[in-house]
Amino acid sequence: MRSLQLHFSEACDDCAAAVALFESAGGDSELAVDAASLGAAHAARLNNVALASELATKSILGLDSVTDDRLRMEITNRLGVFCYYYLDYDGAVEQFEVSLAAAERVGDGERICRELYNVVDALLRAARERRMSNLGTDTERLGRAEAMARRLVVEERAMTDPRLGTHRLLAEVLCDLGRPEDALEVLEAFHRGTATGTAHADRAELAWVEARCLRLAGRTEEALATARRDVRIVEASGDEHDLMLALEELAACEEATGDLQGALEDTRKVRRHMWAIHRGQTRQLVQQVWEYVDVERDRKKLQTQASEATRSAEEDPLTGLGNRRQLERFLLEESERQTEVACIIADIDFFKDVNDMFGHDVGDAVLRQVGEIFSSKLRAGQKAIRYGGDEFVVVMSGVDPAGASGFAERIRLTVSDFAWTAIAPALHLTISLGVACGPARDWQATIKSADARLLAAKRAGRNTVVTASVGLLSA
Repeated sequence: MRSLQLHFSEACDDCAAAVALFESAGGDSELAVDAASLGAAHAARLNNVALASELATKSILGLDSVTDDRLRMEITNRLGVFCYYYLDYDGAVEQFEVSLAAAERVGDGERICRELYNVVDALLRAARERRMSNLGTDTERLGRAEAMARRLVVEERAMTDPRLGTHRLLAEVLCDLGRPEDALEVLEAFHRGTATGTAHADRAELAWVEARCLRLAGRTEEALATARRDVRIVEASGDEHDLMLALEELAACEEATGDLQGALEDTRKVRRHMWAIHRGQTRQLVQQVWEYVDVERDRKKLQTQASEATRSAEEDPLTGLGNRRQLERFLLEESERQTEVACIIADIDFFKDVNDMFGHDVGDAVLRQVGEIFSSKLRAGQKAIRYGGDEFVVVMSGVDPAGASGFAERIRLTVSDFAWTAIAPALHLTISLGVACGPARDWQATIKSADARLLAAKRAGRNTVVTASVGLLSA
């Protein structure tokens, strides 16, 4: 409703809010794209670069999900407006032509006229851009523009409420083709057939085109009076883009009549307006960069927090080794790779006596030191965890029974030879280990077999390693 009332700023805020609601509700994605495209068009009109870019991106990414031709027609029209206001005229033509094709499929005469008008306008701007770059007259684009403008005139005859700017647009094309007299005839025919009460914007554009046609036809005094009227009309509208065009034409008319001082002053005004627009856009782009930086910082912070939460959930707080959750994740990943794994289960001999004789603080120090011993021996593809109490588990990918048994023996010797008296006087420790190997897909059976080998090691007198291969020795 605000959009129809030309309250573009308020409508733009409504569209952004609507997009956020549709996205958070997880509802109809087509409606979210619809709202985003409308907001992008209004934000472009308001020269809000950051918001226009954000909403246009959402529209483009979501366009493939839109199957309804009427909705697709409106969305591509708005994307065309976005391209047009940021001077991508070829992009605007492409989007307007997609909208035109959709309008033709649904047989909507009013929308067909709208898109014909938009395509002609964008072609005209693209041709002028080429001329301003000293690349000559773009007769191909202007020829297409004239053909579509004449089709538009015919199409509008069947409309009850034709666009007042159609004849003005055709006159612009003819003027750019170097036929100002033909253009003036089109405008005079328009004036004869149109009632009074032309809309404010149409009066401004008509005055601008008429001034240009009169100047190119050599009627410079009439052109100057018309150009001044155009500037007065546009100044009341607050449209920077149209005001620049009006001032440029006024300067050209003043130059044609010999008023070089007036032409210079109005050219300076054009430059001031261009600088103001450029400065505003640049500030927005810089602001967008910092906003993007803030978003990236927040994203990285969330990633760090998520990583910390995962690490905390899979880590034994006392030893810093992994816990059962980490063990299971590691083994599930290995099972997907169809690898062979070796499993070592270790248990500190007579650990209960350590707690009873030296206290739990010494017991915790012992557990931490054993954890460090395991960590110091690990290589890539190997994982050590505290399984619970004084029990530790090591899993190794792609290691055969001999390699796993050798690793376990090195752990046994390191623990036995460690200077435990540095932790508590008269303290000495040994460790028993059970080793088993098997396919990763059967890791539960491998752990069960290693646990059985650990029990065998304890029965054999402790401070020893017992090894088995799944399928070769029973548990």
